[in-house]
Amino acid sequence: MRRKAIEKKLSVVYDDNEVAVYIAPSEEEAEKIILKMLKQRAMTLKEIHSVLTNLVSDEKIRRILRKLMEEKKIEFNQDTKQYSWKSEKKR
Repeated sequence: MRRKAIEKKLSVVYDDNEVAVYIAPSEEEAEKIILKMLKQRAMTLKEIHSVLTNLVSDEKIRRILRKLMEEKKIEFNQDTKQYSWKSEKKR
């Protein structure tokens, strides 16, 4: 999921030629966004943060990733340092 696709789904507060201001996604919306991203491909924390920068805080991203791992929806590969979606077959 690319940044532009995410921005299209968010409410715009202000927009002109130089700047756009969006309402940040709720934690539930951010969780759905992160899951969609990880279903497309495995990503490191840095990659996830680079897509969601200025939309979702680093702390919130970490909290969501931890929650998804506890729920066994995603997994973390120690070797590659990547998070990936855990398909139904693997659960």
